Amino acid sequence: MKLAAVLPHFEVFGGVRRYIEIGNELSKRGHDFVIFTPDGLPPRWLDFKGKTSPFSHLEEEIFDACFCSEYSVLDQFERLKAKQKFFYFLLEGHKKEREVMRKDFVFLGNSEGICRRIEKRYGVRCLKLAGGVNLLTFYPSQREGSKDEFRILCYGRLSRKRKGISHVIRAAESLYKKHPNLKLILFDSLVGRGRIDSPPVLPIKIPYEFHLNLPQEKMAWLYSQADVFVSAERRAGWSNTTAEAMACKIPVICTKSGTQDFAFHQKTALVVRFPYSFFLKRAIKKLLYNENLRHRLACAGYERIKSFTWSSLVDRLEEILGLR
Repeated sequence: MKLAAVLPHFEVFGGVRRYIEIGNELSKRGHDFVIFTPDGLPPRWLDFKGKTSPFSHLEEEIFDACFCSEYSVLDQFERLKAKQKFFYFLLEGHKKEREVMRKDFVFLGNSEGICRRIEKRYGVRCLKLAGGVNLLTFYPSQREGSKDEFRILCYGRLSRKRKGISHVIRAAESLYKKHPNLKLILFDSLVGRGRIDSPPVLPIKIPYEFHLNLPQEKMAWLYSQADVFVSAERRAGWSNTTAEAMACKIPVICTKSGTQDFAFHQKTALVVRFPYSFFLKRAIKKLLYNENLRHRLACAGYERIKSFTWSSLVDRLEEILGLR
């Protein structure tokens, strides 16, 4: 099949990774997959086996199906010629969500939660095409350094308030007063338009380190340095970082946002009701000196997330496209 997607850029975001990984799997299966971006240049941070093309070439071909998740490129998406157009919801509650509902699109959602929300709110069918994780990139690796140090890992894009990073920091700071063996590890990748070359200096009242722009081959190592991964996201569709932590066999504390397909409280993760520091602190404290619980959650989470491969996602996509 001839398939295409429209993206606003190829910067380091979970939604961009999704299309690159899907495209790689589709290309492996013999499909033609093109990603259109403003300049048409290939991504620099992740290998892409499909084709790339600039917006200036949008109207040159007719595709069997095309995909879009970004409201900022809807005009370009509508220019693309295709027999079927799919809008793929990756986040909840965008101000232009209702506008998309008036379009002649088929709707996809990247998690159980987002599909049920779309169906309940708008009375339309939303097909689940859940997230994935690349098990060749994210896998258990060797923990280094002192065993006495308890390391809390979280995503570090502080500009995205819905990520809840400030709540994780406050929870860690509060615990540090009585547990001086705590250390906070943050990470982010900022390339392209928002690139910075040195980690920000943060007013954090706890020992911390900030890893910036690590290459993809170092991500498994980074996750594996942690004793726990904490996510306090709101309005997520699929929480990439939480899934990646599980694939690296790290115990997880998270909200329900973007994790309902794989994070089950007390079974594969500790799921907090609200993304606030009080609840995060209580969950971290529960794992702090309970190695058995950490081990059990890490193993169960690892087994659960292994079923969410990009290959299984594309199996489902081919089913939706009528190829299975």
